[in-house]
Amino acid sequence: MKVIYAGYSKTGTKTMSAVFMELGYKTYDFFENSWYLGKEWKQIVNYGGTVEDFRKMYEGVDAVVDSPCFLFWEEILKAYPDTKIIFSVRDEDAWVRSMQKQLHSLATDPLYILMQVFSYSGWKHFGFVCVAAQSVLGSAQRWPWSKFKYNETVWRRMYKHHNNYLLQNAPKDKLLVFNFKDGWEPICKFHGEEIPDKPFPHANIGASIIRDYMETHPIMIRMLRETMLTVGVLTLIGAYGGYKVYRNPTIINSWISAAVSRFKFW
Repeated sequence: MKVIYAGYSKTGTKTMSAVFMELGYKTYDFFENSWYLGKEWKQIVNYGGTVEDFRKMYEGVDAVVDSPCFLFWEEILKAYPDTKIIFSVRDEDAWVRSMQKQLHSLATDPLYILMQVFSYSGWKHFGFVCVAAQSVLGSAQRWPWSKFKYNETVWRRMYKHHNNYLLQNAPKDKLLVFNFKDGWEPICKFHGEEIPDKPFPHANIGASIIRDYMETHPIMIRMLRETMLTVGVLTLIGAYGGYKVYRNPTIINSWISAAVSRFKFW
């Protein structure tokens, strides 16, 4: 493990993920944690975990970003003592607005909702989302199409507590407090890397990451393909059932009679 990005969600996590990948680091961001370590994270959040658990989880991984990793930066640091920490903070009011916009985007994107309902991988991902949101934001979502229920006061308290605690307790010789306006140089100097000959990335502008990932991220692409297959099969079954009813209208009466007899509606 080379680096933990310990900034809260919506403090440039997707930009930092792009930075690490550009530097050639094997990076576990939100979707990688969901896909590869969803079961382990559910265990840790619900029942706790050991340093050895974190060591096994991130063996061979160079960088971790976003929730719930940043909340457990101390445990990951104990598992990998040579790891460095990059941290960034943004204005609290701007952070709240950005988080609200991101959650609204997740809860109202029809394709993303369908992917979590009709894809096995998507349903597993939704379970991870619930665990991550509960631990990081104290927010809950009952179903993929439900609105996030949250308390802004709790959000602000958790945000300030995390930021203050990290600044007070992270080893100063391992910590870089980063301003995204400074671009490549501080990060590359911190890690002893050459500055890439390309512009500094800026990702998830305007909470667009879900639609962007549907086109580029292999995990999201798999979820989308599973959804298309499931919807296609259900469509064929529905079409066949409709055809059978069309050819033999009395079949619907027998179905109704069987249902009434089985469930005793009256």
